[in-house]
Amino acid sequence: MAILGLVAIAVWPSMPPNGPVLLEVLSPAAGATVDLRGIEVLVRFASEDAAPETFRALLNGADVSEQLTTGENGSYGKLLELLPGDNVLRLEGFGRVPWNRDRLFEQSRELRIRMRPPTDLDRG
Repeated sequence: MAILGLVAIAVWPSMPPNGPVLLEVLSPAAGATVDLRGIEVLVRFASEDAAPETFRALLNGADVSEQLTTGENGSYGKLLELLPGDNVLRLEGFGRVPWNRDRLFEQSRELRIRMRPPTDLDRG
């Protein structure tokens, strides 16, 4: 039993959510207010354990991953389909468990972004 406790203490710091940060959101800032020009999304895969092929971006529940260019070290693009008012951008991906490369764990980030259309926009 003591050995099991020592293993848990040794392994716990490397397990998610305490483990490596996989997704580092550089843009947009949480709580940002944007206009009709949309939002620029810049995500860095902050760990070698990240599995870029599993990255997804969801805007208000709709998958917008194909609108972003994703590579080995991150993802970048511009999203224009924001709704007036509050929007939710969810970024998610999987990473490989450090001591068992065949196992994956999920990590996500959720940002709320407010789109405020111009007040002088002709709505007629």
